[in-house]
Amino acid sequence: MIGQHLPDTAGSGPDLDDLRHDVPEDPADENLTGEAADGALGVSPDGPSAPSSGDGEGTTGSTESRVDSPDEEVVDEPEDLLDPADVLSRLAGLLGGSPIDVGDVRVQGQNATGQNAVAIGTVNVTAGQADGVGRVWFETLVEARVRELASGYAPAPSDQRLDRHLERDHLACLSGVSGTGLFTSAILAVARRHGFDRVRVLGVEHLADLLGAEASLPAGYGYVLRLSEVVLRAVDGFTLVALAARATTADTTLVLVGDFSQRKRDLVGHVVEHGPAPAADVFRAQLRHQLGRRCVAWCAGTCDERCVDRYVDLDCLGHPLLSDYLAGEPRPGDILEVVATIARTTPRAGALTDRLEQLLPRQLRERAVEILDVQRGAEEFGGFGTEEVRAFRLSCAVLAGQPVTEIHEAARRLARLDFEGVTPGGGPLRGSAIDELLGSTLGQTVTRLSDVRVPGGYRIDFSPGTELLRSALLEVAWTQWWSPRQFLDWLADLIRGDVPAVRQAAAGAIGWSATHDVQAALDTVGQLARERRAGVRQAAAIVLVAMAMQPALHHRVRTEISRWAAGTAAHLQDTVARAYSLGLAQLWPEAALAQLRQVAQARMQRSNNSVVRGLVEVYRNGHAASVVPALVDWTTSTDPEVRLHAARTLRVLADRWAEPPREHWPELLHLVDQRTIELADLAILWATALSLPKTAYRSWRTLGFWLDRADQQPAVASHCLDLVRHVIAGQPALCHRLDHQLHHVWRPVMPHNDLLDDVQRLIDEETR
Repeated sequence: MIGQHLPDTAGSGPDLDDLRHDVPEDPADENLTGEAADGALGVSPDGPSAPSSGDGEGTTGSTESRVDSPDEEVVDEPEDLLDPADVLSRLAGLLGGSPIDVGDVRVQGQNATGQNAVAIGTVNVTAGQADGVGRVWFETLVEARVRELASGYAPAPSDQRLDRHLERDHLACLSGVSGTGLFTSAILAVARRHGFDRVRVLGVEHLADLLGAEASLPAGYGYVLRLSEVVLRAVDGFTLVALAARATTADTTLVLVGDFSQRKRDLVGHVVEHGPAPAADVFRAQLRHQLGRRCVAWCAGTCDERCVDRYVDLDCLGHPLLSDYLAGEPRPGDILEVVATIARTTPRAGALTDRLEQLLPRQLRERAVEILDVQRGAEEFGGFGTEEVRAFRLSCAVLAGQPVTEIHEAARRLARLDFEGVTPGGGPLRGSAIDELLGSTLGQTVTRLSDVRVPGGYRIDFSPGTELLRSALLEVAWTQWWSPRQFLDWLADLIRGDVPAVRQAAAGAIGWSATHDVQAALDTVGQLARERRAGVRQAAAIVLVAMAMQPALHHRVRTEISRWAAGTAAHLQDTVARAYSLGLAQLWPEAALAQLRQVAQARMQRSNNSVVRGLVEVYRNGHAASVVPALVDWTTSTDPEVRLHAARTLRVLADRWAEPPREHWPELLHLVDQRTIELADLAILWATALSLPKTAYRSWRTLGFWLDRADQQPAVASHCLDLVRHVIAGQPALCHRLDHQLHHVWRPVMPHNDLLDDVQRLIDEETR
């Protein structure tokens, strides 16, 4: 039943700019109304976000016996806002099943270097300083090498989209994750448009430098520019429009390469999403390329080269070991190593099996043993002990991508756990000290990235395609060097630290360990889930996601999560909600709806946004038809917290807009128009959100924004009016409040909105 008491929280009305903001969910709005709520909220286009100055958790204890005492308040640390897709991607890198790649090429200065063994080769530098001062330069790629690159290239699903985009526009932003073949795809797209001898790699210090009068680029060529993270953040739509105009005038093509995933709505019309080729296609294309015209079947008489196709498709791709390996979507660097090994001797049957068994798991394990068994290599480590060196190398595998100071500190913690009295040398690590700790084998695998923004000035990461070595190092450490209890205690200690990225990486490693001792991993995550700090519970949720990504653990993990969700321990329930919001909803959407409802009943969730984020994740991943009816059922609950979360979720979903070409449609109305959800269900959710004091203020503002955007859009306006008619039908309090909004808030802000006259007619009809 929708409450009839509707306090006036709208004040005199916001200005037009405020009305146009995409308003996110605010976990602390339970105690906020009116202008106070407005001041506590940030802005986010796609969904919930936490306030910048506090989590609002209201957690009250570290054990199950204390967490349900709502009167105790604890000031918690700010919550880390994580992208579920990023969480899943990072975990996949450690657990296997990494995103596929088709091989990137990269050119910097006068050197051509190849990522994943796909190098451009020789470069002819022409007009290397286009502006005369070195801020803009370009390099022409040798035609023969570009053709060779094309001959071994596995076409990506996005290639045709990129080609069509370049036919109508001279500028494109090819968006995707680094290491998925973006640069190669861009190079070959330019080659298809301008010719294999007219491809140039462009370099700039700042993107705006290309707009200077002195930075003209010779016509008739295609240019590819890889954008750094810093440059990409500074890109805006107007700059792209100006660059596109210049490229059109000069009859050139410009392809910008980078991860535009967070900017694609800002730069709509310019971004093309990259779709990498399947690993099997990469293997097939590369092996055929390396075999060339060689006869591999001792053909009698003249070879028709069909033996190559039969060998690739039947002998190799049909082999169970290789088929399973490629099904895991390894990175191209690994695929190319397998291809090179096979191409040398073209083994078959048992010989191929032997070769693969040696090359795939055994090779990785041998390298891991070599890296961790530091005494066997008779290496010299200066002032470092062997225990510290071994711990440092394992820490590199766990904390890949983190600053060297964090890796070293984690190693010192691990050394102290295993060896009493060890006193590692202090001070920042530099140059030769890092070389000694890494050793030659690991040093060739990892990359030291200079980064002045982090302590120590360096980050250590594994090169693309070497994630399997990370898990091999964990395997060897677990079985040969540290006991499970020591290993897990160390990782839990890292999670209890203060660095969010370290917590997340350690959580992934605990999830990995569950395949070896699931009960020990569950005991560890259970302890972390009872912690009072939101960041620690968030890491515990990542552990659950990592465990759930491993099919062999599904039953144990689902059983444990179900027990936590149905129990009375608020912190355990909160961890379940966080797990669903960080990617678990993509794996188990059906269980998410039932268990999130159980969690929503907890009083702790009044000042917490985890349930809403989990529901939004289920919705975002293609389950709107299930989420909306479920939320309608929530609105009938006798539990006020459950009704509140239904209203909060509606408020967040109402801020989402449909994808082009229907970007002027609210996504929920678009789904009604597509008959994915029912208008009556949507009206019930809107009525609840507009009625509850804790969600009314922002909900009325969002409804006003819908009406503003629907003006002069007949189809959208018709659906908006139908929605309003359903919302106020039989609800005199809502009708009265709508009349107040219309006269005192919306008309002063939107005096020329003709749709408001239709809203007035609906009010008059309802009040007759």
